Amino acid sequence: MRNFANVFLILFFADGFLSVLDEISSLFGPVEPLSLFRMQVASTVLFFAVLLYICMWVDRRIPKRLFLPLILFPFAVPMLAWLIPALGESRIYSILMSLIQVGVPPMLIAQYRDGKEPGLTLPPWRFEGPVFGLKNTLLFTAANVVALPVFLTLFTLSSADAWTNLNTAGFVRVAPGGLYMTERVYKRGNQTVKLSGMIHVGEKGYYEDVTKGPVQGRTVVLAEGVTDRSQVLKNRFDYRKVADFLGLASQEKMLFSGNVIDEKALDAARRPAGKGPDIVLADTDLATFRPDTLLFLNQVGKELGSHGSVADGVLSLNSWAEKNVTPKMYDVIREDILTRRNEVVLSYLDRALKGYDTVVIPWGALHMKGIEAGVKERGFVLKEEKKRLGVDFKTIAEANKK
Repeated sequence: MRNFANVFLILFFADGFLSVLDEISSLFGPVEPLSLFRMQVASTVLFFAVLLYICMWVDRRIPKRLFLPLILFPFAVPMLAWLIPALGESRIYSILMSLIQVGVPPMLIAQYRDGKEPGLTLPPWRFEGPVFGLKNTLLFTAANVVALPVFLTLFTLSSADAWTNLNTAGFVRVAPGGLYMTERVYKRGNQTVKLSGMIHVGEKGYYEDVTKGPVQGRTVVLAEGVTDRSQVLKNRFDYRKVADFLGLASQEKMLFSGNVIDEKALDAARRPAGKGPDIVLADTDLATFRPDTLLFLNQVGKELGSHGSVADGVLSLNSWAEKNVTPKMYDVIREDILTRRNEVVLSYLDRALKGYDTVVIPWGALHMKGIEAGVKERGFVLKEEKKRLGVDFKTIAEANKK
C-alpha cells in the first residue's frame, strides 16, 4: 500500500508541474503535445485517487489528513469553476490552482517525514501496524453516508455541464439550479443572425420569452420541424407526455406570432418589413432519412408511447438500443438527425439573407454547434449573448412530489 500511495503522490505533483507549464505556455500559444500529455497524466491521477479513496475505507494506516485534500483536489477544482462560472473563464484561476497543486503537497508531506530532507514519498514506518481497524471503517462509512451523495450529485451535474458545453458549443449550461439556454446575436454589416438554443421540454415562461424578441427590419424565422408527407413513421412520440411527467411545458406549444410563408415567398423579391416576422419551415422530410434512422425513430415512438410511465419507456428504449444500435448505425442516425438537417437550415439561411435584414434560428441546442460554425463561416461575428432559465430543477422536484 505504501508504494501505491507514494506513486499517487508523485503523479499528483507531476500533474501539477505539467499544469503550470501548460498554463504558462498557453499564454504565448497552444502547445498541443504538452496539453495532451497533461490530460493523460491528469486522467491517471483521477484513477489513482478513486482507488486510493476506496482503500482508505479499509486501510487505517493511510494518513487521511494528507491524502483526503489531495484526492478531492482534482475533483474540486473543476467543480468550483462550475459553481462559479467567472472562475472557469479566468486564466488566473487555472494558473493559481496549478501552482497550489505543485506547492502544497511537499509542505503537507513534510509533516509526515519526521523532519528529514524534503521529498514526495512517505517513509516505511508510516505504514506499520495492522491494516484493518473497525473504528476507521465505521467512521469513514458514517462520513460517506452524508458526504458521498452530495458529492456525487454535484459531480454528475458538473460532468453533464462539461458534456453539454462541448456538444452544444455552450448553448446549454447545466447549473446547480437548472438548465440555462443561450441566445447569441451575430452581425455582418447591416444583417443580423440570431441563434436561440432550444429544448423540447422546458419552462413555459422560457418559451414565451424566446418568442417575444423584438423584430427589427425585415425578419424571418427559420423554424425547426421535420415533416412526414409520405407517412413513413408508424409510431409517433409526443413530447407533451415527458413535459407533463416533469411538470414542464412542451416546445410543440410554442408558436411565434407572425406571417407563415412558403419557400416561394422566401425566395421572392425583398418584401417590406411587416408588423411581425415571416416564418418558414426550414427543415427536411422524414423521407430523406435512411432506414436505420427510421427504425430508431419508430422504436422511440413505440417504447415511449406504449409504457405507462416515461421512466419505464426510457429504460425499455435503452435496453433495445444496447442490443440493436451498432456504432455504424449510431453514426448514420447522428448524421441524419444532426448533420444533414444542419446543412438544410444553413441552405435556407443563405436564401433568407438575400431578402431579409434579420434571420432568427430557434433550433434544438444540439444543432447549434454546427449551425454556429456555418454562421461564422459566412462572415458573421458574435455581438451579444443572453442566457435564459430553460428548466428549473425546483419545478421537476415539485412535480415528482405530486
